[in-house]
Amino acid sequence: MNKIDTTINFGGFYESIHFGNIESLIESYYEDGNFPEYHYKNIDYKKTEQSYIEDYCSKFTDYIFNEYGIKIDFKNLKIYSPDYYNFDTDKIDCFVSKFQSNKLTNYFKKNDDFLKFLKDRTQSYDGYHSFYTFEQALNNKDNILIMYLLEFLSSEFNEKQVVYGEIEFDVHLLKEVKW
Repeated sequence: MNKIDTTINFGGFYESIHFGNIESLIESYYEDGNFPEYHYKNIDYKKTEQSYIEDYCSKFTDYIFNEYGIKIDFKNLKIYSPDYYNFDTDKIDCFVSKFQSNKLTNYFKKNDDFLKFLKDRTQSYDGYHSFYTFEQALNNKDNILIMYLLEFLSSEFNEKQVVYGEIEFDVHLLKEVKW
């Protein structure tokens, strides 16, 4: 198989910078009075979030290439949203090329910041049991290393670019609204 099914833990939409970006754009349309149809009751949030993650992943791809010189493409983007947000948050499910994944993970196996992050994320403690040990993750058991790496890089990307409103997306409206 030439592709890997993985997840980008990008911080989710629930009470995050990403939802703040969406809300900010909706408010800018609605509050100026020129676009009353952009009332929060008339927004198709699922389609809007899908538009958001498509540009997020496009810019995330560019970020990885510009910062590290490694090309990675994210395919078949879908939002995973948990039933309850007290234990989990939204994530982006996608496919990546096995070749591109291996190139990226091999590069970061020598990165001290990433190795510290990986050690922290695979550490069990009271109330939390990690599914993978540091060694299992580093040895890429079940192709898990790319998921940890994408979380690490996404956090970096969020701090450097997303904070400044660089994501471009469409706000989608519902077809029928009863006021």
